Amino acid sequence: MNTLGKLSIAVATLILSAGTASAQNNKEEENSEFKPSIPTVSGLINARYSYDTGTTDNNGDAYNGFDIRRTRLAVSGNFGKRLDYKIQAEYGGGKQNSAANVKLLDAFLKIKLAKEFNIQVGEFKVEYSQETLDGPATWITIENPTVVNKLNGYSDESGQSVNSRDVGIRFYGGFIHKEDYDVIQYKIGIYNGNGVDLKDNDKYKDVGSLLYIRPIKELVLSAGYYSGRYTANASTPTITRNRSSFGFTFTPENLFLRSEYLYGKTGDRTHQGMYATAAYSLSHGLQPLLSYGYYQKDTDLKTNNRSDYQIGVNWIANKKVRLQLAYTHTDYTNSYKDDTNLIESQLLVSF
Repeated sequence: MNTLGKLSIAVATLILSAGTASAQNNKEEENSEFKPSIPTVSGLINARYSYDTGTTDNNGDAYNGFDIRRTRLAVSGNFGKRLDYKIQAEYGGGKQNSAANVKLLDAFLKIKLAKEFNIQVGEFKVEYSQETLDGPATWITIENPTVVNKLNGYSDESGQSVNSRDVGIRFYGGFIHKEDYDVIQYKIGIYNGNGVDLKDNDKYKDVGSLLYIRPIKELVLSAGYYSGRYTANASTPTITRNRSSFGFTFTPENLFLRSEYLYGKTGDRTHQGMYATAAYSLSHGLQPLLSYGYYQKDTDLKTNNRSDYQIGVNWIANKKVRLQLAYTHTDYTNSYKDDTNLIESQLLVSF
């Protein structure tokens, strides 16, 4: 049986067993602080069309086609008020990847002790950038900014491609509690440093951290730092992988503004970049947007720099359905690469 079949059976078994256990609870268990909830099944389907002059097909022409970018299935629930869990897998491909592949994205348990201090253990997104902690169902832009892709485990400069996730433990909480937000929030985690569903292969542990300051409800200021080492296998050397970020998100009424500066060091190379995104919500779910991103692959060189200019519009039908359209022009400054153009449209349906 293939991986997809095994995972589907495992998810179905979890739902069935949890439902049976819930039905058999006696009165004493119903009053228990750790009474299990009935698991909730959720998911995401993401279909996309792309025309990309920066990517070629088998005939050497600019890529032009449809694909199922993401298909995700998740099971979540709790054991009373103190314990939450989530398991999420992605059934994914890519623009030119015909082989189906399944990977575990999230598998974690949250231990909620107090507003000021909580624990999360398992596999989940690593903190250090605001943009990374958002998911595709809420992204304003279709793609992550280039600097986020290159410095946070998506198409990382270290060679990792792990959806910004890792295995470890996180401590998080907040202080100065307002009616529906905390003025100060923190997240700090310790990780293997190897990515999704992988054991550590060296003696080092990586540390990620993110601090939020929210002076008013509409404004979030952030500072993040990641310190670690990475080695692909026993035949490759261990390299330093440090990252830092500074940014803000401002959301007064129908306006969305976000910008971050990210700096990274991978081995003996340093990188930097930034992005700024603005969107405004109109009537009938329409949301036009503008975005700019800059990325410098090596700060010691004047080549391989890129600037991304994007204009787009989102149609947010409801919380579960959104349609996005965007045009991106990429200018490769002082580089042997030609400028590229990307037209993308994608439909996101969550349940």
